[in-house]
Amino acid sequence: MIKKVILLAAAIVTSSFATWDYFGLLEEGRGSAKAGLYYDWDDDWSQMGLKVGARMTVAPKFELSLQSFGFQFWGEWECDSCEEGGYGLRDLVIGARYALDPELYFFLDFNLPIGREKGKGTPPSRGEISLYFGAQHHKEIQAINGASYGAEAGLFWGFEHDDLERGLELRLGGEFDYKLPSAPLTLLVGTQFWLRLFESEYNDKDLRDDWSDQWKFWVGANFAITQNISVNGSVIVRSQDLNHRKNSEELKLPSIAMEGDAIGFTMDFEFKF
Repeated sequence: MIKKVILLAAAIVTSSFATWDYFGLLEEGRGSAKAGLYYDWDDDWSQMGLKVGARMTVAPKFELSLQSFGFQFWGEWECDSCEEGGYGLRDLVIGARYALDPELYFFLDFNLPIGREKGKGTPPSRGEISLYFGAQHHKEIQAINGASYGAEAGLFWGFEHDDLERGLELRLGGEFDYKLPSAPLTLLVGTQFWLRLFESEYNDKDLRDDWSDQWKFWVGANFAITQNISVNGSVIVRSQDLNHRKNSEELKLPSIAMEGDAIGFTMDFEFKF
């Protein structure tokens, strides 16, 4: 057990992806670590970086995780007059999940803004302390051998920073997985929907960005190299519809983006211990 805790701590300095996933916990005393690349682009903008994470079931029905940490290589516009930037450490998300029963989970993610939030381009950190909490449900589909689904509903609450305070957001997601009967390969498809329920504020001025929304769709696969080592990959498409106060440019009011528009991919290796 002590060796596994040491392995988990080592994975922190080398860490995923909030919440870890929509499916079940590992057995008590077991954990996993993963590291991988992400790349997104939209028109002349792109970003790329490394994400690392680790999780462990530290007590019966209770999982702790470290997610989304890593290093962004760049996040910038590609043009003659654009300055390079957008690189640096990413924020760290500390997560917890508790299994109410084998199919129902409560979760809480805490974003610790330790990443680089200044500089040119798209910085890897917003500088925002935030909480994301809610419930998950997953189940095997008895009518289809090897098929299962996971679903999640939660609220995202961002705390005030730099005179900005994000409006409360509702976030819904789901994923369908199908494990091939004749190969160590699982195919998956998923989606997320975010909705900003309340207006964000800047210096006590309403930004009138409530009912802004964000959609995300992905298809991917998981290939089990061994029982404890797997490689995961996915292609992601996302679209943002962000509302603005009509005279925001006149008043020089900022906006609080969600994830924005982009097409991208992720690829990571996961090791269970």
